[in-house]
Amino acid sequence: MENRSLRKWLVSLLMVIPLIAKANLIWPSLFIVETYYSWYVILAGLLVETIAARIFLKTGWLRSLGVMLSVNAISAVLGILLIPLSGVLVEVLMLPFGGGTFDISHWILDYVFAALANTCVEGLSMKLIFKYPFKKVFWWLLAANSVSIIICCVVPLIQ
Repeated sequence: MENRSLRKWLVSLLMVIPLIAKANLIWPSLFIVETYYSWYVILAGLLVETIAARIFLKTGWLRSLGVMLSVNAISAVLGILLIPLSGVLVEVLMLPFGGGTFDISHWILDYVFAALANTCVEGLSMKLIFKYPFKKVFWWLLAANSVSIIICCVVPLIQ
């Protein structure tokens, strides 16, 4: 039994090593994740999503902010693993096409997959917690998350 616990602990540790080792040199998705958790990106993303929620959910500002704070908290916790895993998926999918990790096609797919991962987590959270239909929130949430990830990619270039 002790051997199983040790194995589970080691697997968990191995899952976060790329984050610790700054493997963004290998996967663009880790670059996105690293920047995504910067305070200015969080605030900008929250602002964009709150405005979108206000418009598309037709609720008040306080309710929109509460919904977006809740689902973004869930997305932040799950995104730490989902976005890098989506980067691994991109690398596997791009193997037959050649190029390399830093090829523009990899960056574009990592961007798209990161936006989709956040949108799915936030949309499902909105469905389960706040009872909003997933189909109703998907497209505007995808647009808002896309803006947030664009901020992740552009801000470091400006700096």
